[in-house]
Amino acid sequence: MWPKIFSFLTTTAAVACCAAAIKLADDYLDRENDAVVGKINWAAVLGSGAMLYAMFLLALAAGINATLSLSLFLASYIIGMFSYWGGKYPSRLTGFQESLLAFIVGIMLFGWNSMLFSLSFVAAIQLFDDYIDAHSDRLSGQRNLANRFGHIECLVSSLVCLLVAWGVNEYLFMPTILGSGVVYFTALRIERGWA
Repeated sequence: MWPKIFSFLTTTAAVACCAAAIKLADDYLDRENDAVVGKINWAAVLGSGAMLYAMFLLALAAGINATLSLSLFLASYIIGMFSYWGGKYPSRLTGFQESLLAFIVGIMLFGWNSMLFSLSFVAAIQLFDDYIDAHSDRLSGQRNLANRFGHIECLVSSLVCLLVAWGVNEYLFMPTILGSGVVYFTALRIERGWA
């Protein structure tokens, strides 16, 4: 019994650290757009150390559970590129090519199951976040799936992606949703309280 509880708690902690790292990195990239609409941005609050904190949190997450944490991070990278697949990056690759490369590397390092679980789960979180942020993203000019395809469609797609993740790996689903949910809703509550 204790080994299962310990495994659940450590997996939850790894996901929470990874989610916090991804949140900081995302805020670092979105700091100018968030400033336009007056949205609280953790990278702006933490200043130049934000990316160092993000790397530290990702290193902690990987130290606890490398396969899950790093596959979630790669999935976040891939999903984050979704709106900019045609754009060219410093690598001279398009967003689609970089995403494909990240997916292939993820499969080679962590396997199909981990990458499919992580992609489904991160897609669900992104779709839900787009549903929540539809108004502020429209004001700042960010590409938002809820604004492009519809609010209800976005929410239903999020639920479908969650069900896919659950079907792919039922064992990882609960600690992953708990770890990411704690970070997501804590940040959302603080941001709303500060606004």
